[in-house]
Amino acid sequence: MLAFKSFSQTRGLTTTSASLAAAVTRKSFNKKSSYDKSKNKKGSGNDKSFQNSLLSKNYKKAAGKFDKLLIKQLLTFEPKNKDLIHNSIVQYPRTSIAKLHIAGSFKQHQYNELYSQPVTLFRSREDSKLLEIIAKNESSLSNRYIVNGASGIGKSTILAHFQSFALSKNKKGNKKFENNSILFPISNAESLVDGSNDYKLNPETKKYDQPMYTKEFLKKFRNLNEYALSQIPLSKEITPITSTYKTSVHKIQGTLLDFVNYVLKASATEANTTFAFTTILDELSMQEKLPVYMTIDNFSAFIQHGMTKYRDVENRRIYFQNFTVADSLLKFVSGEKVFKNGAVMVATHGNHRLHNNVTFDIITGDKLIEDYAYEKFRNLDYQLANRLLQNNGLNKFEISEFSLEECKSLVKHLFKFNLIHNEYDLENQLLTKSEDEVFDKIAAQKYILSGNGNPKLLMDSCILQYV
Repeated sequence: MLAFKSFSQTRGLTTTSASLAAAVTRKSFNKKSSYDKSKNKKGSGNDKSFQNSLLSKNYKKAAGKFDKLLIKQLLTFEPKNKDLIHNSIVQYPRTSIAKLHIAGSFKQHQYNELYSQPVTLFRSREDSKLLEIIAKNESSLSNRYIVNGASGIGKSTILAHFQSFALSKNKKGNKKFENNSILFPISNAESLVDGSNDYKLNPETKKYDQPMYTKEFLKKFRNLNEYALSQIPLSKEITPITSTYKTSVHKIQGTLLDFVNYVLKASATEANTTFAFTTILDELSMQEKLPVYMTIDNFSAFIQHGMTKYRDVENRRIYFQNFTVADSLLKFVSGEKVFKNGAVMVATHGNHRLHNNVTFDIITGDKLIEDYAYEKFRNLDYQLANRLLQNNGLNKFEISEFSLEECKSLVKHLFKFNLIHNEYDLENQLLTKSEDEVFDKIAAQKYILSGNGNPKLLMDSCILQYV
């Protein structure tokens, strides 16, 4: 015992080269006394990849005056021009382009950064069908559609076309150029199930609310439909609910815009934004004054993340229909609730096709649910499929691949905007052959490279790939 004590005391007083080196090493991690401000270089999107910064870095500013002059020469994507813009590249209406940005209509990988503003191709078959849906003036019960197709076929673009037509539906004599329709856009259903928002259990409904998501949505919804919301009177006096699920002392009368404004101006504790979300949908379903058009993009996220990335108090994943927002949307997609005048259109995501999962095949009518009665959840969400098969199910909206004529129209457009740089000896070809002959040849070549007219692959072959 004495020997050990003596040894420990001796070791405590000994200073070796190793201990000095350790002290120097520790010192190197100490906080510096002076701060070098030059290393604090700020800038938006510096930590993002190129693909993730497409929508935030504003690359379109580099398009220049030449691009703007050419876009001004394009016809406008409006119903009145449908006979003039057959398979032509067009610009979105000036009165709705800003609202389409608010609605999240323009996505990554659509090459919108090539232009000073988004342009699109008017597709005679698909867009004529969209115009028919908008012109119906019927209940959304019979106007429910699911847009399906391969990755890159243009499902999100078709939703943007649908939204643009909905915003163009004005009453005659409306000098303010404000839309006389309600657009209810869910730009990405995946954000409802990917665990990116706060959530809490509503003790009354036993479903989970998402306060942060619904508040951000209400801001977008108000900015998108402000004029139209001011035209819709509330069906009754509404008593809001607080974030703690107590009855508010305030009572809201007036228009739907008054109600939305109150919720957005109220403090975080005074107004429950998820309650406001469901109340707005209820009010829209009861009114007959204006048509309502609901769109949901990436709807297939409800299959991919059927058991969401959110977890309950027992650390079990929560089924997506146990969330108030998702359940409220499904009520209109399934036809349990309807808009007295309007339509519902949802689009799948090409990359969300799950191996051996037959849910969407059943929803679209390609397969029968009776043949898969004993499938596991990962192969079939029976509850969702059965719910969406109610009320005669959803109408299938087919998107065709580009025809050779559409390919040629796009190639000519890209050449006019000086965006094709990978075509070998193009200038000499134009000197020896007519323009139509050259573009017929290029269009046929790009058509094959794009897998017989896949729009995204076609753009890739024109812009990125070398042949």
